[in-house]
Amino acid sequence: MLGYTHIVYPALMIVLAVLARGAANDREATVGPRSVSLIIPAYNEESVLGEKLENSLAIEYPSDRLEIVVASDGSQDETVNIARGFEDRGVHVLDYPERRGKASVVNEAAAATQADVLCFCDANVMFRPDALRRMVARLDQRHVGAISGDVRMASHESDFGEGESLYYFLERMLQLRESRVGSIQGVDGGMYVIRRELFQPLPADTILDDFVLSMRVIQQGKRVVYEPNAVATENGTPSAHAEFRRRVRVAAGAVQSIKRGEWPPCWRPVELWEYVSHKLLRWLGPVWLVLLLVSNILLWNEGLAYQLCLISQATVYLLAGLGAVSLRFRRTRLGGIAFYFAMSHVAMGIGLIKGLLNGQRVTWHRTERAVQFVSELDHSITRKS
Repeated sequence: MLGYTHIVYPALMIVLAVLARGAANDREATVGPRSVSLIIPAYNEESVLGEKLENSLAIEYPSDRLEIVVASDGSQDETVNIARGFEDRGVHVLDYPERRGKASVVNEAAAATQADVLCFCDANVMFRPDALRRMVARLDQRHVGAISGDVRMASHESDFGEGESLYYFLERMLQLRESRVGSIQGVDGGMYVIRRELFQPLPADTILDDFVLSMRVIQQGKRVVYEPNAVATENGTPSAHAEFRRRVRVAAGAVQSIKRGEWPPCWRPVELWEYVSHKLLRWLGPVWLVLLLVSNILLWNEGLAYQLCLISQATVYLLAGLGAVSLRFRRTRLGGIAFYFAMSHVAMGIGLIKGLLNGQRVTWHRTERAVQFVSELDHSITRKS
């Protein structure tokens, strides 16, 4: 299972994407640019919101077709006051005094807007000026219902940056191929667009709102695609503890989505295969690793192959352990990758248990923001392009 989901499936997807590249796009005629509601759910985002709104107002999109909405989920800092300072420039503020969780905010913000297209984004994600236009343009393909952009993490901010950087590189590579063959299995919640008519209100206790919305688009017969030229930047998770907590939440939300039947239907066999291969089997990674370790220990005396396999596992876990106790080693490529792999799977294992026991809170914890670096990275990427 580990070999299939991490090696065989990506290899198959690369081959299939090459074969599918020549397929003609099914396009529909559009009359001018579509109207867009850019919705920014926010909880205590005073450190980045001002820059985020300046960035949003600089988006290259007709101003009469774009509305910018800040939806505060019970913020206790200056988030609402900062947002209100932009009202005279066309920003709308929805101040929900009670903190209820992102799903509730997404539901109410969507209901309070009228545009043809909903764009959801995080407060610390800075768009390239043309990112929104490039995503919305993909809706000219009538079978496309949602589009995810390329949100680039500032991974060297993190104390496990090498592992995080490799993970996102492989994810984007796989998403690009999945997008050509069928659908990507979940948008990047930091920046994505969805047709309004495909948006369905979420249960208030939904943990992975962006993933569930993606599955519902597929269930309604539309594709979810990745647009690599729609670029945004996001500060990296600064500490392993914060990333560990995020991974636990994702795994718990995955279990919740499985229990609720939020996956591609059997009449979408390509998307169902992608879901099983890319998501379901990967979420079960901690189970496969435990089985592999236990079986190898029991088979130690059965031959050299089993011994080498166990030694390889022990080496990876030893490197991960060194990365856990030595920040300097964790910042190397070898230490960072081993640490991130092991840390992610431990967190997923805990998340699977919390999901089965319904032990994950719906409200999210905001991580630290590195505002200045996000801005500098955005300018750097723009210059390089």
